[in-house]
Amino acid sequence: MNSQLFIKGKRGGAVASTIFLVIFFTLFSLLGSVFLSVGVGNPVNKATSSLLSSPTFKSDAGQYFVSKALQTATGDERALLLKMGAQISGTVTNLLSNPILQQYLNQISDVAYRYYLTNAKNSQSIDVRPLLQLALLGFESVDPQFSKLDNELAKIKPIKLVPQKYGRKLFQIKSTLLLALLALFLLSLISFFIYLRFAKTWKGVFKTSGIILLIEGVLLVCVNAIAKTIVNQQVKSVSNSLAREAIPTVAQSFLSTLMNVGLVELIVGLILLLLSYIKSLERVDVHG
Repeated sequence: MNSQLFIKGKRGGAVASTIFLVIFFTLFSLLGSVFLSVGVGNPVNKATSSLLSSPTFKSDAGQYFVSKALQTATGDERALLLKMGAQISGTVTNLLSNPILQQYLNQISDVAYRYYLTNAKNSQSIDVRPLLQLALLGFESVDPQFSKLDNELAKIKPIKLVPQKYGRKLFQIKSTLLLALLALFLLSLISFFIYLRFAKTWKGVFKTSGIILLIEGVLLVCVNAIAKTIVNQQVKSVSNSLAREAIPTVAQSFLSTLMNVGLVELIVGLILLLLSYIKSLERVDVHG
Protein backbone atom coordinates (compact mmCIF):
# COMPACT_ATOMS: atom_id res chain seq x y z
CA MET A 1 0.00 0.00 0.00
CA ASN A 2 2.75 2.42 0.95
CA SER A 3 4.69 1.60 -2.19
CA GLN A 4 1.59 2.31 -4.32
CA LEU A 5 1.15 5.69 -2.67
CA PHE A 6 4.81 6.48 -3.25
CA ILE A 7 4.49 5.63 -6.96
CA LYS A 8 1.36 7.80 -7.28
CA GLY A 9 3.09 10.62 -5.45
CA LYS A 10 6.09 10.29 -7.68
CA ARG A 11 3.94 10.40 -10.78
CA GLY A 12 2.00 13.37 -9.43
CA GLY A 13 5.23 15.27 -8.73
CA ALA A 14 6.46 14.59 -12.24
CA VAL A 15 3.19 15.80 -13.77
CA ALA A 16 3.03 18.93 -11.63
CA SER A 17 6.64 19.89 -12.28
CA THR A 18 6.15 19.26 -16.01
CA ILE A 19 3.14 21.59 -16.08
CA PHE A 20 5.10 24.36 -14.35
CA LEU A 21 8.05 23.74 -16.68
CA VAL A 22 5.82 24.15 -19.75
CA ILE A 23 4.31 27.39 -18.40
CA PHE A 24 7.59 29.01 -17.38
CA PHE A 25 9.54 27.85 -20.43
CA THR A 26 6.78 29.00 -22.80
CA LEU A 27 6.94 32.50 -21.31
CA PHE A 28 10.73 32.39 -21.37
CA SER A 29 10.79 31.38 -25.06
CA LEU A 30 8.35 34.11 -26.10
CA LEU A 31 9.93 36.85 -24.01
CA GLY A 32 13.43 35.68 -24.92
CA SER A 33 12.62 35.86 -28.63
CA VAL A 34 11.30 39.40 -28.19
CA PHE A 35 14.42 40.38 -26.28
CA LEU A 36 16.68 38.96 -29.01
CA SER A 37 14.74 41.02 -31.57
CA VAL A 38 14.65 44.41 -29.88
CA GLY A 39 16.79 44.16 -26.75
CA VAL A 40 20.08 42.94 -28.19
CA GLY A 41 21.93 45.65 -30.09
CA ASN A 42 20.33 48.72 -31.61
CA PRO A 43 16.89 47.83 -33.05
CA VAL A 44 16.89 50.93 -35.27
CA ASN A 45 20.03 49.68 -37.04
CA LYS A 46 18.33 46.33 -37.60
CA ALA A 47 15.38 48.10 -39.21
CA THR A 48 17.48 50.33 -41.48
CA SER A 49 19.70 47.41 -42.45
CA SER A 50 16.70 45.35 -43.52
CA LEU A 51 15.32 48.24 -45.56
CA LEU A 52 18.62 49.05 -47.24
CA SER A 53 19.04 45.37 -48.09
CA SER A 54 15.78 45.37 -50.04
CA PRO A 55 16.24 46.26 -53.75
CA THR A 56 12.48 46.82 -54.08
CA PHE A 57 12.38 49.31 -51.22
CA LYS A 58 15.36 51.27 -52.57
CA SER A 59 13.83 51.44 -56.05
CA ASP A 60 10.45 52.50 -54.68
CA ALA A 61 12.14 55.08 -52.45
CA GLY A 62 13.72 56.74 -55.49
CA GLN A 63 10.39 56.96 -57.31
CA TYR A 64 8.62 58.12 -54.16
CA PHE A 65 11.16 60.93 -53.63
CA VAL A 66 10.55 62.33 -57.10
CA SER A 67 6.75 62.03 -56.86
CA LYS A 68 6.66 63.81 -53.48
CA ALA A 69 9.00 66.55 -54.71
CA LEU A 70 6.76 67.17 -57.73
CA GLN A 71 3.77 67.79 -55.48
CA THR A 72 5.24 71.07 -54.21
CA ALA A 73 7.81 71.96 -56.87
CA THR A 74 7.27 75.00 -59.11
CA GLY A 75 9.12 76.83 -61.88
CA ASP A 76 12.65 75.67 -62.74
CA GLU A 77 12.63 73.12 -59.92
CA ARG A 78 9.55 71.41 -61.34
CA ALA A 79 10.95 71.53 -64.87
CA LEU A 80 14.16 69.85 -63.65
CA LEU A 81 12.23 67.13 -61.86
CA LEU A 82 10.09 66.46 -64.93
CA LYS A 83 13.11 66.40 -67.23
CA MET A 84 15.45 64.34 -65.08
CA GLY A 85 13.05 62.47 -62.82
CA ALA A 86 14.37 59.05 -63.82
CA GLN A 87 18.00 60.05 -63.16
CA ILE A 88 17.12 61.62 -59.81
CA SER A 89 15.16 58.53 -58.81
CA GLY A 90 18.13 56.36 -59.78
CA THR A 91 20.45 58.60 -57.76
CA VAL A 92 18.32 58.13 -54.63
CA THR A 93 18.33 54.36 -55.19
CA ASN A 94 22.11 54.34 -55.62
CA LEU A 95 22.53 56.54 -52.57
CA LEU A 96 20.56 54.09 -50.45
CA SER A 97 22.87 51.34 -51.73
CA ASN A 98 25.97 53.25 -50.65
CA PRO A 99 27.56 51.57 -47.59
CA ILE A 100 28.84 54.97 -46.42
CA LEU A 101 25.24 56.15 -46.09
CA GLN A 102 24.37 53.16 -43.92
CA GLN A 103 27.48 53.83 -41.85
CA TYR A 104 26.36 57.42 -41.23
CA LEU A 105 22.82 56.29 -40.37
CA ASN A 106 24.14 53.70 -37.93
CA GLN A 107 26.44 56.22 -36.26
CA ILE A 108 23.58 58.69 -35.75
CA SER A 109 21.29 55.96 -34.48
CA ASP A 110 23.94 54.53 -32.13
CA VAL A 111 24.59 57.92 -30.54
CA ALA A 112 20.88 58.41 -29.85
CA TYR A 113 20.44 54.81 -28.64
CA ARG A 114 23.36 55.00 -26.20
CA TYR A 115 22.20 58.41 -25.01
CA TYR A 116 18.78 57.16 -23.92
CA LEU A 117 19.99 53.72 -22.85
CA THR A 118 22.48 55.22 -20.39
CA ASN A 119 19.92 57.77 -19.14
CA ALA A 120 22.23 60.69 -19.87
CA LYS A 121 21.52 63.81 -17.83
CA ASN A 122 23.01 66.41 -20.17
CA SER A 123 21.79 67.38 -23.63
CA GLN A 124 23.77 66.24 -26.66
CA SER A 125 23.81 67.13 -30.35
CA ILE A 126 24.17 65.02 -33.49
CA ASP A 127 25.50 66.65 -36.64
CA VAL A 128 23.56 65.29 -39.64
CA ARG A 129 25.22 67.50 -42.23
CA PRO A 130 27.80 64.88 -43.34
CA LEU A 131 24.88 62.60 -44.22
CA LEU A 132 23.09 65.34 -46.16
CA GLN A 133 26.34 66.36 -47.86
CA LEU A 134 26.70 62.82 -49.17
CA ALA A 135 23.19 63.00 -50.62
CA LEU A 136 23.89 66.42 -52.15
CA LEU A 137 26.99 65.11 -53.92
CA GLY A 138 24.85 62.45 -55.55
CA PHE A 139 22.33 65.02 -56.78
CA GLU A 140 25.07 67.30 -58.08
CA SER A 141 26.23 64.44 -60.30
CA VAL A 142 22.79 64.56 -61.95
CA ASP A 143 22.71 68.32 -62.41
CA PRO A 144 25.14 71.02 -61.19
CA GLN A 145 22.18 73.20 -60.24
CA PHE A 146 21.82 71.20 -57.05
CA SER A 147 25.07 72.76 -55.82
CA LYS A 148 22.98 75.84 -54.95
CA LEU A 149 21.65 73.84 -51.99
CA ASP A 150 25.05 74.11 -50.28
CA ASN A 151 23.97 77.36 -48.67
CA GLU A 152 20.80 75.74 -47.32
CA LEU A 153 22.81 72.80 -46.03
CA ALA A 154 24.95 75.11 -43.90
CA LYS A 155 21.82 76.40 -42.14
CA ILE A 156 20.71 72.98 -40.94
CA LYS A 157 21.14 72.66 -37.17
CA PRO A 158 22.28 69.49 -35.41
CA ILE A 159 19.68 67.18 -33.88
CA LYS A 160 19.45 67.95 -30.17
CA LEU A 161 19.00 65.10 -27.70
CA VAL A 162 17.49 66.05 -24.34
CA PRO A 163 16.97 63.93 -21.21
CA GLN A 164 13.66 62.09 -21.12
CA LYS A 165 11.44 63.42 -18.34
CA TYR A 166 8.21 61.50 -18.78
CA GLY A 167 7.18 57.91 -19.41
CA ARG A 168 9.15 54.68 -19.07
CA LYS A 169 12.79 55.21 -19.93
CA LEU A 170 14.68 52.93 -22.29
CA PHE A 171 17.14 51.65 -19.69
CA GLN A 172 14.24 50.89 -17.31
CA ILE A 173 12.38 48.90 -19.95
CA LYS A 174 15.49 46.90 -20.85
CA SER A 175 16.36 46.24 -17.18
CA THR A 176 12.81 45.07 -16.44
CA LEU A 177 12.87 42.77 -19.45
CA LEU A 178 16.21 41.29 -18.38
CA LEU A 179 14.97 40.68 -14.83
CA ALA A 180 11.81 39.01 -16.13
CA LEU A 181 13.90 36.79 -18.41
CA LEU A 182 16.23 35.83 -15.57
CA ALA A 183 13.29 35.02 -13.29
CA LEU A 184 11.60 32.86 -15.93
CA PHE A 185 14.86 31.07 -16.70
CA LEU A 186 15.44 30.27 -13.02
CA LEU A 187 11.84 29.11 -12.57
CA SER A 188 12.16 26.91 -15.66
CA LEU A 189 15.42 25.49 -14.34
CA ILE A 190 13.94 24.80 -10.90
CA SER A 191 10.91 23.12 -12.46
CA PHE A 192 13.19 20.96 -14.61
CA PHE A 193 15.30 19.86 -11.63
CA ILE A 194 12.15 19.05 -9.67
CA TYR A 195 10.97 16.98 -12.64
CA LEU A 196 14.33 15.15 -12.65
CA ARG A 197 13.76 14.32 -8.99
CA PHE A 198 10.53 12.50 -9.87
CA ALA A 199 11.46 11.14 -13.31
CA LYS A 200 11.83 7.36 -13.45
CA THR A 201 14.23 6.99 -16.39
CA TRP A 202 16.42 9.03 -18.69
CA LYS A 203 14.22 7.84 -21.53
CA GLY A 204 11.33 9.67 -19.89
CA VAL A 205 13.48 12.77 -19.37
CA PHE A 206 14.51 12.88 -23.02
CA LYS A 207 10.98 12.19 -24.21
CA THR A 208 9.31 14.80 -22.00
CA SER A 209 11.96 17.45 -22.76
CA GLY A 210 11.73 16.69 -26.48
CA ILE A 211 7.94 17.01 -26.52
CA ILE A 212 8.09 20.30 -24.61
CA LEU A 213 10.66 21.75 -27.02
CA LEU A 214 8.63 20.57 -30.01
CA ILE A 215 5.55 22.30 -28.60
CA GLU A 216 7.52 25.50 -27.95
CA GLY A 217 9.06 25.39 -31.42
CA VAL A 218 5.69 24.94 -33.12
CA LEU A 219 4.25 27.75 -30.97
CA LEU A 220 6.96 30.24 -31.97
CA VAL A 221 6.73 29.32 -35.65
CA CYS A 222 2.94 29.77 -35.50
CA VAL A 223 3.25 33.11 -33.68
CA ASN A 224 5.66 34.30 -36.38
CA ALA A 225 3.26 33.22 -39.14
CA ILE A 226 0.23 34.81 -37.45
CA ALA A 227 2.06 38.08 -36.73
CA LYS A 228 3.32 38.24 -40.31
CA THR A 229 -0.22 37.70 -41.64
CA ILE A 230 -1.60 40.42 -39.36
CA VAL A 231 1.07 42.90 -40.49
CA ASN A 232 0.41 42.14 -44.16
CA GLN A 233 -3.34 42.59 -43.64
CA GLN A 234 -2.99 45.84 -41.71
CA VAL A 235 -0.52 47.37 -44.15
CA LYS A 236 -3.09 47.14 -46.95
CA SER A 237 -4.97 50.05 -45.39
CA VAL A 238 -1.87 52.28 -45.37
CA SER A 239 -2.14 54.98 -48.04
CA ASN A 240 1.58 55.73 -48.28
CA SER A 241 3.02 53.43 -50.95
CA LEU A 242 6.54 53.50 -49.52
CA ALA A 243 5.26 52.66 -46.04
CA ARG A 244 3.39 49.67 -47.49
CA GLU A 245 6.72 48.35 -48.69
CA ALA A 246 8.74 49.32 -45.61
CA ILE A 247 6.49 48.12 -42.78
CA PRO A 248 6.46 44.37 -43.67
CA THR A 249 10.21 44.46 -44.36
CA VAL A 250 11.00 45.99 -40.97
CA ALA A 251 8.48 43.79 -39.18
CA GLN A 252 9.98 40.64 -40.65
CA SER A 253 13.47 41.67 -39.54
CA PHE A 254 12.19 41.44 -35.96
CA LEU A 255 9.72 38.58 -36.35
CA SER A 256 12.37 36.37 -37.95
CA THR A 257 13.84 35.84 -34.48
CA LEU A 258 10.67 34.00 -33.49
CA MET A 259 11.07 31.73 -36.49
CA ASN A 260 14.78 31.12 -35.86
CA VAL A 261 14.35 30.32 -32.17
CA GLY A 262 11.34 28.13 -32.99
CA LEU A 263 13.31 26.14 -35.56
CA VAL A 264 16.19 25.63 -33.11
CA GLU A 265 13.75 24.34 -30.49
CA LEU A 266 12.16 22.02 -33.04
CA ILE A 267 15.54 20.57 -34.00
CA VAL A 268 16.67 20.11 -30.38
CA GLY A 269 13.29 18.59 -29.54
CA LEU A 270 13.62 16.06 -32.36
CA ILE A 271 17.15 15.19 -31.19
CA LEU A 272 15.89 14.56 -27.65
CA LEU A 273 13.07 12.36 -28.94
CA LEU A 274 15.62 10.42 -30.99
CA LEU A 275 17.72 9.95 -27.84
CA SER A 276 14.60 8.74 -26.04
CA TYR A 277 14.02 6.18 -28.79
CA ILE A 278 17.65 5.04 -28.60
CA LYS A 279 17.33 4.65 -24.82
CA SER A 280 14.23 2.52 -25.29
CA LEU A 281 16.12 0.28 -27.74
CA GLU A 282 18.98 -0.06 -25.25
CA ARG A 283 16.52 -1.09 -22.56
CA VAL A 284 15.00 -3.72 -24.86
CA ASP A 285 18.47 -5.12 -25.63
CA VAL A 286 19.34 -5.29 -21.93
CA HIS A 287 16.13 -7.11 -20.98
CA GLY A 288 16.30 -9.25 -24.12
